Amino acid sequence: MQKIKLLCLMIIAIACINGCAASIFIPPLPGPTMIPSALGSIYTAYSIGADERGFQTIIEDELLEANIQSQIIHQKDLEFLDISTYSYNGHVYIVGKYDEKEDFNHIRKIVKKSGKVNSLTTFLFAEKEDAACNVADDYMLQMQVKGALLNDESVWGTNIAVKSVQCNIVLLGRVGNINEIARARQTAAQVAGVVSIKSFIKPSKHNRYNIHTKREVALNK
Repeated sequence: MQKIKLLCLMIIAIACINGCAASIFIPPLPGPTMIPSALGSIYTAYSIGADERGFQTIIEDELLEANIQSQIIHQKDLEFLDISTYSYNGHVYIVGKYDEKEDFNHIRKIVKKSGKVNSLTTFLFAEKEDAACNVADDYMLQMQVKGALLNDESVWGTNIAVKSVQCNIVLLGRVGNINEIARARQTAAQVAGVVSIKSFIKPSKHNRYNIHTKREVALNK
């Protein structure tokens, strides 16, 4: 609870200093990334207010993301992979690359021990030493797609997280309706270098969760 209060005060303080349109921009780092999704994109006072999860839930999701990623880093039996964790209302998504099949079991165990997790979806690509798309390519492509979404006025770009894995783009987040989801995919597809697009974006108007339901979905490629 103290961590939540501290994080709340930090965000509010920044908003007060810079005004209602205050934003924090911390670009995702090249190489293995283990940072919460909101810290890897533009996070504004507006997007907090527009997000139907509510401020408390947003903070809880961010702390859940950070907790899971921290455990992955310190897991002795798990190779340090290019993995990003995202959480929406306790529904966790693990996106990135895996080295061995055993990594899936390690990740699932970590998530199950991480508190209030309503579901787990993994979307992981096998690590390739001779991959045509390297870490630097992923970094640049991720930034380009995010920029394109932010510049598209018909898309709620600030609420969309972008992850590039071997130049395959993964989109996550919440937008206003299904038309925005289609538009986000179209916008991302127009960026040069994108191999494929996988969208986990949900429309806010249909975003209803049963907190008592726990399910696990594994989508592996």
